[in-house]
Amino acid sequence: MEVEISIVEEDVGTNNSIEEEVKKDEGGAFKEEMLEDEIDSLNKEDIWRSRRERINNASAAARNAEKQDPAEVNAAAQRLGFIIIKADVEEFISAIESLAMKINPSAIFNCLNAEGNSLLHFAAFNGKDDILRLLLDYVPDHLIAAQNDWGDTSLHMAIGAKRSTAAEMLIRRARDLPNIEGKNQILRMKNKHGNTALHEAVLNGHVKGVRDLLNEDLEPVYWMNEYQTSPLYLAVDSKDPEIQEVLFSLALEPSRIQGLPPIHGAILQERYDLVDLILEKNMKLFEMTNSRGGNILHLAAYMNAAQVFKYLGLETVYLVQQRDRNGDLPIHIASKMGYVEQIEKLLPVSCLLNGQGPTVLHVAAKYGRTSAVRYVLNHKKLGMAINDADNAGNTPSHLAAMYSQPAALIPLVMDERIIPGHINRKCLTPFDIARDRLRREPTLRNHC
Repeated sequence: MEVEISIVEEDVGTNNSIEEEVKKDEGGAFKEEMLEDEIDSLNKEDIWRSRRERINNASAAARNAEKQDPAEVNAAAQRLGFIIIKADVEEFISAIESLAMKINPSAIFNCLNAEGNSLLHFAAFNGKDDILRLLLDYVPDHLIAAQNDWGDTSLHMAIGAKRSTAAEMLIRRARDLPNIEGKNQILRMKNKHGNTALHEAVLNGHVKGVRDLLNEDLEPVYWMNEYQTSPLYLAVDSKDPEIQEVLFSLALEPSRIQGLPPIHGAILQERYDLVDLILEKNMKLFEMTNSRGGNILHLAAYMNAAQVFKYLGLETVYLVQQRDRNGDLPIHIASKMGYVEQIEKLLPVSCLLNGQGPTVLHVAAKYGRTSAVRYVLNHKKLGMAINDADNAGNTPSHLAAMYSQPAALIPLVMDERIIPGHINRKCLTPFDIARDRLRREPTLRNHC
C-alpha cells in the first residue's frame, strides 16, 4: 500500500514561514555582529587604559630616579627611535618600563636627536599609529610644532609619507590646542624649502591629506615656497587628477595667490587638459597675470604656443586688450619675438599702439625681427605706420638705427613710402642716428 507523506508548516513545529525564519536569522546575525563590534570597541579602550596605566606607573617609578644624565636621556631616546621603526607599541612600552628606574619617560619624550627629530617624527613618518597615539597623550604642546633640521614638523613627516591616520591624529591634536593661533601655527609652519604641510601633500600626491588640511585651514593654499610655487602651481605637476580637481574647484581670490600663476604653469608644461579645467572651474584663475603683468596670451605670444589661441572667444577676447607692465599687448610680444603667425591671429582684435606709443612695426624694427617688419610693410593697413612716430618722435626707422638692426632697417629704407628726412624730438633723422652710432662704435661697420 502506498503511503503519502504530506509536510506542512506545523510538521516543523513553527507558525512562521521559511522566509520569515531566514529574516530572523539574518537579523540575529546582524545584532550579533553589532554586539561583537561593541565588545571589540570596549576591549580596545581597555587595552588603551592598560597601556596608559603602564606609562603612568613607569613615570611614577622614575620620580625616585637620580638626576637625569643628558647623555643617557639621548641614548634612551635613540633606542626608542629604533624601536619605533622596527617594533610595535607593546615592545615600545616594555622598553619604557625597562628604562623607568633610571630615566623619566617625560625626559625621553621631550628629547630631540642629532637631526632635531622627536619620537613624534619617528612615529608619524613610519606610520606607527598606536605609538603616535600614545605619545600624543604625554608630549607637551610645544613638541607638536617641533621642527627638525630640515624644518619639518611631525605633521610634515606624516603628510610626506602619506600616513593618513597619523596626519589625522596630529591635526586633531593641533585642533585641541588652547588657542586657534596654535592650531594655525602648526598647519601653516614652513620647512626649509618653504613648504607647508599642504605643499607636501600636493608634492607627494596625498589626496586625503590635501582634503583634510584644506578643511582645517584654507590660508596655506595661497602661499608660495622658496621656489615661488604655491600648492596650486604644484598641482600642475601632480599625476593625480583628483588633487587638481580639488584645488582648482576652490572658490579662491587670485590676487592673494603668491608666486607663479598656476594657469601659466599649465601652459608652460603643455597641460591643456588643466587649462580646460581651470577655465571651466574658475575664470579668475584663468585670467591671472605674472609678476610682469602678462596674461596667458602674452605668454603664448612669447612662447609661440599656437594651441593657446584656441581659447580666444567672446568670453576671453578682453585678454588681448590687456597691457603688461611695459605697456605691451600680446601682439607686441609676438612682434618682439618675430612670430608672424601669432601677429596674424592677434591682429583682428588688437590695438596697434602700446603704452609708450610704438606700433607693431616699431617693436619689430627695434628688436630686428626682419620677417615681422616685412610682413607689416606688406600689410595694407599696418604698413601705413612706416612714418608714424612714438612718444619720443621716433619712427620705426629711427629705432632700427638706434638699436643697430641693419637687417630690419633695409626693408624700411627701401620702402617707397618712407620719409627719410623725418626728425625725432632730438631733431635727428634715422641717418643721423646711424652715422652717430658708426662713429662711436666702429665695429658696427662690419655688420652693415
